[in-house]
Amino acid sequence: MSQTQPFRALLTAGTAGTVALLAACSSVPPPKEEMAVAKTTVDRVTAAPGTAASAAVELQAARDKLTRAQRAMHDKDYVQARRLAEQAQVDARLAESKAAAARGQQAVRELQESIRALNDELQRRAPQK
Repeated sequence: MSQTQPFRALLTAGTAGTVALLAACSSVPPPKEEMAVAKTTVDRVTAAPGTAASAAVELQAARDKLTRAQRAMHDKDYVQARRLAEQAQVDARLAESKAAAARGQQAVRELQESIRALNDELQRRAPQK
């Protein structure tokens, strides 16, 4: 057994692994649907009133990830593009949920204030004993 045989075997295995990896990467389809859904979601949430004020961090994260996903698509890094598009969509939905929660909390505060005002009015109109 010569000293070059193990080296050749290792080189052959490494080459085969590299070819298999390149073949796998090239067979990943572009995530067109994921990109479209992410863009639509981010745009919809961005346009919703109050979202920018109550969920600015989450909304900015969604926008940043969408931009990075678009860059990855341009670079044909479809695995990264898909992952970032999905993350952008999740961040946008989180921003949407956070904004809805803030609106709900505001509605509760307004309702509590109305109840307090009604109770005050009832106390004023109640006959004094």
